[in-house]
Amino acid sequence: MKRNNKKLDPKDPRYMTKEQEQIVNLILSNNELKSGKDVSNIFNELRGKVIQRLLDAEMEAFLGYDKSEHGEKESSNRRNGYTSKAKKVKTDTGEITICPPRDRDGKFEPQIVKKRQRVLEGFDEIAIAMYAKGMSLKDISEMIQHIYKVELSIETISKLTSSVSEEVKKWQERPLEKFYPFIYVDCLYAPVKRDLISEKVAIYVMLGINKDGKKDVLGIWINENESATFWTEVFEEIKARGVEEILFISLDGLSGLSEAIEKIYPKVKTQRCIVHIVRNIYGILDKKKSKEIIGDLKKIYTASNGNNAKLEYENFIEKYKSNEKLIKKLNSVIEHIFNIFEYPVEIRKIIYTTNPIESLNSSLRKVTRGKGSFISKEALLKVLYLRIKDLEKSWSKGTKNWDNVKHQLIELYGERVLKYYFNNSNTSSSVTHFITFSANALHSSMLQSEIVFLVFNTLVALTLNSSKPNASNNGISFGSAAASPHIPTIIPSALPHSIILLIARRTAGLYVE
Repeated sequence: MKRNNKKLDPKDPRYMTKEQEQIVNLILSNNELKSGKDVSNIFNELRGKVIQRLLDAEMEAFLGYDKSEHGEKESSNRRNGYTSKAKKVKTDTGEITICPPRDRDGKFEPQIVKKRQRVLEGFDEIAIAMYAKGMSLKDISEMIQHIYKVELSIETISKLTSSVSEEVKKWQERPLEKFYPFIYVDCLYAPVKRDLISEKVAIYVMLGINKDGKKDVLGIWINENESATFWTEVFEEIKARGVEEILFISLDGLSGLSEAIEKIYPKVKTQRCIVHIVRNIYGILDKKKSKEIIGDLKKIYTASNGNNAKLEYENFIEKYKSNEKLIKKLNSVIEHIFNIFEYPVEIRKIIYTTNPIESLNSSLRKVTRGKGSFISKEALLKVLYLRIKDLEKSWSKGTKNWDNVKHQLIELYGERVLKYYFNNSNTSSSVTHFITFSANALHSSMLQSEIVFLVFNTLVALTLNSSKPNASNNGISFGSAAASPHIPTIIPSALPHSIILLIARRTAGLYVE
C-alpha cells in the first residue's frame, strides 16, 4: 500500500518516510491485525526483538569484534552463548522475553537491560507518578496489573520508588535564594509506624515568596515535637543554605518558633494569622449569633487604616460588652490584629493570613490521609516531596499585584531590600550605592533634593521636598503623595552612564560610593 507524501506536511500524522512505509507495509502483510490490542501485542513483540539485537550489539562493542569476524582478536575474552534461561522483562506495553548474551570471563555488564533488572524504564515514571498521588504500593501494583496486564510486586515498586530518596536528600540540602520577603510556616500530621505501633508525627512545612513573588518550598521537617531548640536548628539550616534576609514570617502559634526567629533573624517581623484568630473566636460563639459577630470582627481587620481599625474595635467592644468570654478572647489577640496596620495595604494582604501554605498543606493531606501508616519517615518524606514537585508545575504565576508590593517593601526597608534587586542589574555599580530616600532623614533641609537609585532595572529619581509634597509625578508612585513626599520620576536605565552619574552628582552629596 503506497501513499503519496508529496502534498503532506511532515507534521501531518499521515506522513511517512519511505523506510517507515516499508516497515508498516511489511507488518500489515504478515499479520492479521483486528484490534488495538493486536497492534499493541505485535509492537511489544518487536520491542523485544529490537532489545535483543541491541544486547548483541553491546556485547560486540564490549569484546571489540563482530561475532562473524575471524582471525586474531585483541582480547582473549570470548562469547559464551546466551543465558540458559530466557529473561522476562516488564514494560509499559506488556512483558517481553530476551536472552542476554554471556562472555567467558563473566565481565559483560549490559546497559540497556541491566543484570537483575526486571522492569524497563517507563514503569519507573508510572509507578512514581502514582506514588506521588498518594497511592499505596498495593494500589499501584493492582492498578498496573489492571491497566497494563503486567504483574509488578510490591517489593519491585518499592525499589522503583526508592530511587527518589536521593532526589529528596539533594532537594532538602539545595542552596536557597538570598532573599525571601515573606515566609509562611505551618504544620500537618501523618501516621508513621514505629516498632509495629502507628503514631502521628508532625510535618513542618516552610513556604517562601521570593523577590519575584514566586512560591518556593524551602523545606519539610518531620519531628515528634516542636521547641525553640528544634526551630533554631531549622533556621540555622536555611541560613546555611544561603538565606540572608527575611522580612516577614506568618505563622499560627507554633511553639518556640518566635524565639528561634529572633535569635537567627532578629530583624524579621512575625505575624499571627488573622484568619486563625477569627476561627478560634468562632469556636466559642453561639452559632445563632456567630454570623453577625464574625461580620463585625471583619470590619476591624479589613479597615482602611489603623485608626479606623481601632474605631471598629471600640464599636465592637461596646456592642458585645455583655459577652465577657468573647471580649476576653478578642482582647487577648487584638494586638496581633492591630499589628498588620503598620504596613501598606498590599503587604497587609500577604501577611495577615497563612492561606498560601494552608492551600499547600491541603494538597499534601490528600496524599497522606486514608493511606494507612507509612512504613517510615523516609517513605512519608518521599510522598510529600513528589507531591510538591507535582504542585510546582502549576506555580508559574507570581503573587498578585507584586510590583506594588515591591514598591512598598522598598519604601519601608530601603537598602535592606534594594541590594537584592541590584544584583541582577547590569547598570554601573556606582549607581547602586546611593542611600537615604527617607524624607524624615532630610527634614532639616528646606531645599529640594534628588536622590537617584536603581529599582528593578529602572533608574528612579526621587524628588524630596521637606516643605510639602508635590502632588504631581511623571512616573510610578511608591505611595500616596499626601502620605509621603516621595515623588518618583522615571529615568530610562538606557541612558548613558555619564548622564546617570551627572544626575547623581547633582544630589548635593546625598549619596555615598
